[in-house]
Amino acid sequence: MSATLPPPGAEDALYLVDLSGYVFRAYHAIAPLSNSKGEPTHATYGTTAMLQKIVDGRKPAFFAVAMDSKTRTFRKDLDPRYKANRPPPPVDLHQQMQRCEEIVRAYDIPVFQEDGLEADDLIACVVEKAIAEGLRVVIASADKDLMQLVHDHDDRVVLWDTMRDRVFGPEEVHAKFGVPPSKLRDLLALMGDSSDNVPGVPSVGPKTAADLLLQHGTLEGIYQNLDSVKRPKLKEALATHEDDAFVSQRLVTLKRD
Repeated sequence: MSATLPPPGAEDALYLVDLSGYVFRAYHAIAPLSNSKGEPTHATYGTTAMLQKIVDGRKPAFFAVAMDSKTRTFRKDLDPRYKANRPPPPVDLHQQMQRCEEIVRAYDIPVFQEDGLEADDLIACVVEKAIAEGLRVVIASADKDLMQLVHDHDDRVVLWDTMRDRVFGPEEVHAKFGVPPSKLRDLLALMGDSSDNVPGVPSVGPKTAADLLLQHGTLEGIYQNLDSVKRPKLKEALATHEDDAFVSQRLVTLKRD
């Protein structure tokens, strides 16, 4: 069954937004705009429109926003390569991020931010607590890392791509990646992520990673049964880059405590 959003105004629904990720996405997705003073506004406009879409269209009983730490995160300590390939954010993106933070606070939406943690980690923590309290959770994001939080057999946690109006539950995640959400962390570890400079295992793409996980269950299971991998080049890549695979696993794991 396809995943759906809770009915508007549902009393057991919590909506969560990764503000940092959304501002970044809006900045690159929307053509440059500016106000009468010449100040850039396209990311601010896109983010405000998304917030208003949730408030007006879904009428959430519970609503919160998470933001990335402004200080060094623990993943940099795990691997200095993490996001080291990213240039500094453009000045106009930084300006609009600040403006969006002001807008969120003007909406009186609760904001989660903590030194050393990314917004994804804070969302994961909140999701765990919300589910324990019997709430359904809608994460307004299309971030593949957050799809780890979807459950394998129910839609208590879904992701909502507000730009494309697509909802991702267990079936949608499985269709997209070839594995259930519970195996997504290890799939991302094997694949790596060039945008975050997560190394992964070279030459292992989504299909190969999915096939390995469906056969062996986990990243640990793959390495415990490395001799059973039939393709010589794949076996060699896995053996050579074992350390990178497990570092990548730690980098893509969301903190839930």
